[in-house]
Amino acid sequence: MNYKNEEFQLIDEFIDVGYMAENIEAIDLQGNELTIKKASPNRMIQIFLSFPNFEDFKEEIIAFDEFMNDAEVEIFTYLIFNKNTNFDYKFKKIIPVFDINEDFANMYGTKIINGSLENSLTKALFLVGKDGAIYHIDMPENLEKPLDMDRIRIELNKVYQSYTGVGCHD
Repeated sequence: MNYKNEEFQLIDEFIDVGYMAENIEAIDLQGNELTIKKASPNRMIQIFLSFPNFEDFKEEIIAFDEFMNDAEVEIFTYLIFNKNTNFDYKFKKIIPVFDINEDFANMYGTKIINGSLENSLTKALFLVGKDGAIYHIDMPENLEKPLDMDRIRIELNKVYQSYTGVGCHD
């Protein structure tokens, strides 16, 4: 992984497409503890989105917030940072949280373990279906490369159509 001509390494743990998501303990903007469940209780699609910091990635984060605001279905989108951050932006759809126990960093393999971004989270997007399974991951090798919004749009449509939450044994 690299950013601004610096090489970074991630923790060895990694969760992959097809695996069940993991619950994450986090803190919200008001300092309240919360558990982000692997499958949302109301059967909503979720996105777990992380970046090393807000300042360097502000433009991309705001664009993603606008993208989510334009979505025609409700999708819970959590923006995860490794430490409490002050924002000079009011989010429309994204829910900022802080991974203070490093649950997301360690279980999702997003923790940077060396260099100037050590202990930060890498740029990553995990698309979690209504059933709690991971359907898509976008984790660019070069952090200066934006997330692939066209592919994310396609994957969101697939996830939305893939599972209704109704089993065959009613």
